Amino acid sequence: MADIVPTHRLTHEASLKMIAAGVRKADELGVKISLAVADRSCQLIGFLMMDGARVFSGRTTIKKAYTSASQGLPTGYAEESRVISMQIRMDGDFTNVRGGFPIIVNGETIGAVAAGGASQDEDVEVARAALAALGLD
Repeated sequence: MADIVPTHRLTHEASLKMIAAGVRKADELGVKISLAVADRSCQLIGFLMMDGARVFSGRTTIKKAYTSASQGLPTGYAEESRVISMQIRMDGDFTNVRGGFPIIVNGETIGAVAAGGASQDEDVEVARAALAALGLD
């Protein structure tokens, strides 16, 4: 096995593109949300709280991005019986609230994008629009 392998990473341009697409979708839906982009190591690389978004939407949205990036799955996947255990293991940064999606390139999770502050269905719609801005399958 090689000691060093090539990898992909998100750029700040990608995070800005996703945030802009998410804001457009939120405006279309008439909701005020927060958007977060995290890289593969769960570091926040992009964040925006729309004017009028709920104060705590930012915290939840960041946790959605961290959860999705670390697990390589959309948020909301965990069985309720596992949520407390996951929260403990992720030092409180785990959330099972829907609205976070991994960013996957060639089978590799390179980060995540998340939206929060509206209904979970609207959060999902906004986050999907943000993800679609990258043109990935």
